[in-house]
Amino acid sequence: MATGQNLLNMMETLDLELQLQSGEADVVRGLTALNAAQDYFEVLAAQEKDFLGGSIGTVVTAASTESTTFPSTLLRVDRLQYIDPGDSLPAWDLIPIKRTGGHSWNLYWPINLTSTATSGRPKAYWTNGRNIYWDPLPDAVHTVRWYGFIHQTDITAAGTFLYDDALILPAATFAVKVLRTGVDDPTTDYDNLANALFPPIISALGGFNRDGADGYAYRHGHET
Repeated sequence: MATGQNLLNMMETLDLELQLQSGEADVVRGLTALNAAQDYFEVLAAQEKDFLGGSIGTVVTAASTESTTFPSTLLRVDRLQYIDPGDSLPAWDLIPIKRTGGHSWNLYWPINLTSTATSGRPKAYWTNGRNIYWDPLPDAVHTVRWYGFIHQTDITAAGTFLYDDALILPAATFAVKVLRTGVDDPTTDYDNLANALFPPIISALGGFNRDGADGYAYRHGHET
Protein backbone atom coordinates (compact mmCIF):
# COMPACT_ATOMS: atom_id res chain seq x y z
CA MET A 1 0.00 0.00 0.00
CA ALA A 2 1.21 3.50 -0.83
CA THR A 3 1.67 6.24 1.75
CA GLY A 4 0.99 9.93 1.55
CA GLN A 5 4.69 10.47 0.98
CA ASN A 6 4.47 8.40 -2.20
CA LEU A 7 1.90 10.89 -3.50
CA LEU A 8 4.07 13.82 -2.43
CA ASN A 9 6.99 12.25 -4.28
CA MET A 10 4.86 11.99 -7.42
CA MET A 11 3.96 15.66 -7.07
CA GLU A 12 7.66 16.53 -6.97
CA THR A 13 8.16 14.51 -10.15
CA LEU A 14 5.44 16.59 -11.84
CA ASP A 15 6.74 19.90 -10.49
CA LEU A 16 10.47 19.97 -9.66
CA GLU A 17 10.13 23.30 -7.81
CA LEU A 18 8.03 21.76 -5.04
CA GLN A 19 9.73 20.88 -1.76
CA LEU A 20 7.72 18.00 -0.33
CA GLN A 21 10.17 15.88 1.65
CA SER A 22 9.84 15.63 5.42
CA GLY A 23 10.35 19.02 7.07
CA GLU A 24 10.48 20.95 3.79
CA ALA A 25 8.57 24.12 3.04
CA ASP A 26 5.69 22.83 0.87
CA VAL A 27 4.62 19.70 2.79
CA VAL A 28 1.58 21.25 4.52
CA ARG A 29 0.36 22.87 1.30
CA GLY A 30 1.00 19.66 -0.62
CA LEU A 31 -1.09 17.58 1.78
CA THR A 32 -3.89 20.14 1.68
CA ALA A 33 -3.93 19.91 -2.11
CA LEU A 34 -3.87 16.10 -2.02
CA ASN A 35 -6.85 16.02 0.31
CA ALA A 36 -8.70 18.34 -2.05
CA ALA A 37 -7.94 15.82 -4.82
CA GLN A 38 -9.19 12.93 -2.69
CA ASP A 39 -12.39 14.80 -1.82
CA TYR A 40 -13.03 15.56 -5.49
CA PHE A 41 -12.44 11.93 -6.44
CA GLU A 42 -14.85 10.74 -3.74
CA VAL A 43 -17.59 13.07 -4.94
CA LEU A 44 -17.37 11.48 -8.40
CA ALA A 45 -16.94 7.93 -7.06
CA ALA A 46 -19.97 8.23 -4.78
CA GLN A 47 -22.17 8.73 -7.84
CA GLU A 48 -21.33 5.26 -9.15
CA LYS A 49 -23.57 2.50 -7.83
CA ASP A 50 -21.74 -0.13 -5.72
CA PHE A 51 -18.27 1.25 -6.54
CA LEU A 52 -15.94 0.66 -3.54
CA GLY A 53 -18.99 0.11 -1.36
CA GLY A 54 -17.38 -2.28 1.09
CA SER A 55 -17.77 -0.22 4.25
CA ILE A 56 -20.15 -1.39 6.98
CA GLY A 57 -21.64 0.31 10.02
CA THR A 58 -24.85 0.56 12.03
CA VAL A 59 -27.42 3.12 13.04
CA VAL A 60 -30.12 2.76 15.67
CA THR A 61 -33.71 3.94 15.74
CA ALA A 62 -35.49 5.49 18.69
CA ALA A 63 -39.03 4.67 19.80
CA SER A 64 -41.67 6.95 18.26
CA THR A 65 -38.99 8.93 16.38
CA GLU A 66 -39.38 8.92 12.61
CA SER A 67 -35.77 9.58 11.66
CA THR A 68 -32.15 8.89 12.59
CA THR A 69 -29.15 11.11 11.83
CA PHE A 70 -27.34 10.06 8.66
CA PRO A 71 -23.83 8.62 9.35
CA SER A 72 -21.33 11.47 9.10
CA THR A 73 -18.74 9.81 6.82
CA LEU A 74 -21.16 7.90 4.59
CA LEU A 75 -21.32 9.27 1.04
CA ARG A 76 -23.51 6.61 -0.61
CA VAL A 77 -25.93 4.02 0.80
CA ASP A 78 -25.88 0.72 -1.08
CA ARG A 79 -27.95 -1.37 1.32
CA LEU A 80 -29.72 -1.25 4.70
CA GLN A 81 -30.53 -4.40 6.68
CA TYR A 82 -32.58 -4.88 9.83
CA ILE A 83 -30.57 -6.70 12.51
CA ASP A 84 -32.49 -9.30 14.51
CA PRO A 85 -31.92 -8.59 18.22
CA GLY A 86 -32.10 -12.31 19.01
CA ASP A 87 -29.08 -13.49 17.04
CA SER A 88 -27.57 -10.16 15.84
CA LEU A 89 -27.85 -11.34 12.23
CA PRO A 90 -29.48 -9.54 9.27
CA ALA A 91 -33.17 -10.42 9.08
CA TRP A 92 -34.25 -8.52 5.95
CA ASP A 93 -33.27 -5.75 3.54
CA LEU A 94 -35.02 -2.44 3.99
CA ILE A 95 -36.79 -1.20 0.88
CA PRO A 96 -35.70 2.24 -0.40
CA ILE A 97 -38.77 4.41 -0.94
CA LYS A 98 -38.39 6.60 -4.02
CA ARG A 99 -41.93 7.11 -5.26
CA THR A 100 -45.25 7.73 -3.60
CA GLY A 101 -47.23 5.75 -6.12
CA GLY A 102 -47.05 3.81 -9.35
CA HIS A 103 -48.28 6.68 -11.49
CA SER A 104 -46.38 9.48 -9.75
CA TRP A 105 -43.26 9.99 -11.82
CA ASN A 106 -40.14 10.45 -9.71
CA LEU A 107 -42.03 12.07 -6.85
CA TYR A 108 -39.74 11.53 -3.89
CA TRP A 109 -40.97 10.73 -0.42
CA PRO A 110 -41.66 13.96 1.48
CA ILE A 111 -40.82 14.52 5.11
CA ASN A 112 -43.52 13.40 7.58
CA LEU A 113 -44.93 10.76 5.22
CA THR A 114 -44.14 8.07 7.82
CA SER A 115 -47.41 6.71 9.13
CA THR A 116 -48.01 7.49 12.81
CA ALA A 117 -51.07 5.23 12.88
CA THR A 118 -48.95 2.10 13.06
CA SER A 119 -45.51 1.40 14.43
CA GLY A 120 -43.10 -1.50 14.42
CA ARG A 121 -39.74 -2.66 13.15
CA PRO A 122 -38.44 -0.66 10.14
CA LYS A 123 -39.18 -2.23 6.76
CA ALA A 124 -38.48 0.70 4.44
CA TYR A 125 -36.56 3.95 4.44
CA TRP A 126 -35.96 7.23 2.67
CA THR A 127 -32.97 9.55 3.10
CA ASN A 128 -31.98 13.06 2.12
CA GLY A 129 -28.37 12.66 3.27
CA ARG A 130 -29.05 14.41 6.58
CA ASN A 131 -31.50 11.97 8.12
CA ILE A 132 -32.82 8.47 7.44
CA TYR A 133 -36.62 8.30 7.68
CA TRP A 134 -38.20 4.99 8.68
CA ASP A 135 -41.40 3.25 7.73
CA PRO A 136 -43.26 2.20 9.79
CA LEU A 137 -42.61 4.50 12.73
CA PRO A 138 -40.14 2.65 15.00
CA ASP A 139 -41.74 1.23 18.14
CA ALA A 140 -38.44 0.75 20.01
CA VAL A 141 -34.67 0.90 19.67
CA HIS A 142 -33.75 -1.14 16.57
CA THR A 143 -30.36 -1.68 14.95
CA VAL A 144 -29.96 -1.25 11.19
CA ARG A 145 -26.76 -2.15 9.38
CA TRP A 146 -25.63 -0.03 6.45
CA TYR A 147 -23.34 -0.89 3.55
CA GLY A 148 -21.89 1.82 1.35
CA PHE A 149 -19.11 4.13 0.26
CA ILE A 150 -17.50 6.32 2.91
CA HIS A 151 -15.24 9.35 2.95
CA GLN A 152 -11.72 8.21 3.87
CA THR A 153 -9.59 9.95 6.48
CA ASP A 154 -7.33 12.77 5.36
CA ILE A 155 -4.02 11.91 3.73
CA THR A 156 -0.91 12.33 5.87
CA ALA A 157 2.70 11.90 4.81
CA ALA A 158 3.26 8.83 6.99
CA GLY A 159 -0.26 7.45 6.73
CA THR A 160 -1.49 4.79 4.32
CA PHE A 161 -3.18 5.98 1.14
CA LEU A 162 -6.48 4.11 1.27
CA TYR A 163 -7.14 3.85 -2.46
CA ASP A 164 -5.61 1.82 -5.27
CA ASP A 165 -2.16 2.78 -6.52
CA ALA A 166 -3.75 3.60 -9.89
CA LEU A 167 -5.07 6.78 -8.28
CA ILE A 168 -1.62 8.08 -7.24
CA LEU A 169 -0.81 9.84 -10.52
CA PRO A 170 -4.28 11.37 -11.07
CA ALA A 171 -4.46 12.59 -7.46
CA ALA A 172 -0.94 14.05 -7.63
CA THR A 173 -1.74 15.73 -10.97
CA PHE A 174 -4.87 17.34 -9.54
CA ALA A 175 -2.99 18.44 -6.40
CA VAL A 176 -0.23 20.08 -8.44
CA LYS A 177 -2.91 21.96 -10.38
CA VAL A 178 -4.35 23.22 -7.08
CA LEU A 179 -0.94 24.50 -6.00
CA ARG A 180 -0.43 26.26 -9.33
CA THR A 181 -3.74 28.12 -9.13
CA GLY A 182 -3.47 31.86 -9.67
CA VAL A 183 -5.72 34.58 -8.30
CA ASP A 184 -7.82 34.95 -11.46
CA ASP A 185 -7.79 31.34 -12.65
CA PRO A 186 -11.34 30.03 -13.31
CA THR A 187 -12.63 27.34 -10.94
CA THR A 188 -14.09 25.46 -13.91
CA ASP A 189 -10.56 24.27 -14.61
CA TYR A 190 -10.86 21.97 -11.60
CA ASP A 191 -14.06 20.43 -12.91
CA ASN A 192 -12.57 19.87 -16.34
CA LEU A 193 -9.40 18.31 -14.94
CA ALA A 194 -11.23 16.10 -12.44
CA ASN A 195 -13.58 14.82 -15.12
CA ALA A 196 -10.60 13.96 -17.30
CA LEU A 197 -8.51 12.29 -14.57
CA PHE A 198 -10.85 10.37 -12.30
CA PRO A 199 -13.62 8.70 -14.40
CA PRO A 200 -11.18 6.34 -16.20
CA ILE A 201 -9.92 5.12 -12.81
CA ILE A 202 -13.46 4.68 -11.53
CA SER A 203 -14.38 2.76 -14.68
CA ALA A 204 -11.31 0.53 -14.50
CA LEU A 205 -11.76 -0.29 -10.81
CA GLY A 206 -15.53 -0.60 -10.94
CA GLY A 207 -15.88 -3.58 -13.27
CA PHE A 208 -16.11 -6.29 -10.62
CA ASN A 209 -19.90 -6.41 -10.27
CA ARG A 210 -22.39 -7.94 -12.69
CA ASP A 211 -26.05 -6.99 -12.82
CA GLY A 212 -26.97 -10.24 -14.58
CA ALA A 213 -25.92 -12.77 -17.16
CA ASP A 214 -25.56 -11.62 -20.73
CA GLY A 215 -28.44 -12.54 -23.01
CA TYR A 216 -28.17 -14.97 -25.91
CA ALA A 217 -27.35 -13.58 -29.35
CA TYR A 218 -29.40 -15.54 -31.88
CA ARG A 219 -27.56 -15.61 -35.17
CA HIS A 220 -29.78 -17.98 -37.16
CA GLY A 221 -33.50 -18.19 -37.68
CA HIS A 222 -35.96 -20.16 -39.74
CA GLU A 223 -39.66 -20.27 -40.48
CA THR A 224 -41.90 -23.30 -40.43
